[in-house]
Amino acid sequence: MTLQQPADISFANIAKAMKSVDPNVLSVFPLLEGARGKVILAVWPPKTSQECLHQSSEEEYAVVLAGLITDEDGTKHGPGALWLRPGGHVHHPRSGPEGAQVLLWRSTPLE
Repeated sequence: MTLQQPADISFANIAKAMKSVDPNVLSVFPLLEGARGKVILAVWPPKTSQECLHQSSEEEYAVVLAGLITDEDGTKHGPGALWLRPGGHVHHPRSGPEGAQVLLWRSTPLE
């Protein structure tokens, strides 16, 4: 599997990001980045698994916008599903038959 990460995609233009999606590769679009975190749109092709490693200082909040994501324990997350992954966590989400679109917010806790 390859990874596509186009530049020049802003938070105000998710539609433009979606037009850049190659249906055969995992696409990751950084939409917004600041001192305390970043917002990312991740688009999975159909039936694709991808290892996801979170830095030890980054919590990840996610909402499924479209499609289906299944965790390794079999938990299914459809449109509107929210979850939190702690920093330092590794998981292997798998997309459903239509792929998936997920909005991720990776935050760095206050010190």
